[in-house]
Amino acid sequence: MIELLETSYTFGTDPAEPVASDVALEAGSTEAEAETMLGAAWQQAESFTGKTYRTTTSATVIVKVSQPTVWTWPRYPFPEALTIEAYSQGAWVPWSETYIPSAGLIELEPFTLYRLGHTDNVPGATITAAVKQAVHNLALYQLMQGPSRREFKSQQAGDSGFTREQLMPVLYGSGAGALLAGEVRL
Repeated sequence: MIELLETSYTFGTDPAEPVASDVALEAGSTEAEAETMLGAAWQQAESFTGKTYRTTTSATVIVKVSQPTVWTWPRYPFPEALTIEAYSQGAWVPWSETYIPSAGLIELEPFTLYRLGHTDNVPGATITAAVKQAVHNLALYQLMQGPSRREFKSQQAGDSGFTREQLMPVLYGSGAGALLAGEVRL
């Protein structure tokens, strides 16, 4: 069982398509608003599918488990190598645990606070036509709903603010849920 999980990612640029000017024209908004909403739509699609479509330039995950666990790195595609550290006597020290890059699996021991990370660029997952259309639909739908988007009254900053359950009204309303259904990583 996971007792603590904190994530921090740094991403490269958003994919080139869909184009912000096309979304802005269709929504009747500015290109700057469309760019911002497309950035949010990429995050929503990533949270829904469990895949990262942008290059991940670095990531840090702090995790603690209460029993021996084979844990999966939270984002696909998985990094080729991880730095693994454990918190001991007030400092982070290098630690050795088994990591299987092809499956993103890490063996964690109970009651140890781990800091896992990577600094190598991890390219994003393949972007299918359905993913592009879903991101377009999400951005367009949210721009057309205006600034008082009731679906996000409880949204928090960071990765943990988006869950599939919180995104369902927007995903259903925009049609993106159906487009992304085949992309979900279980």
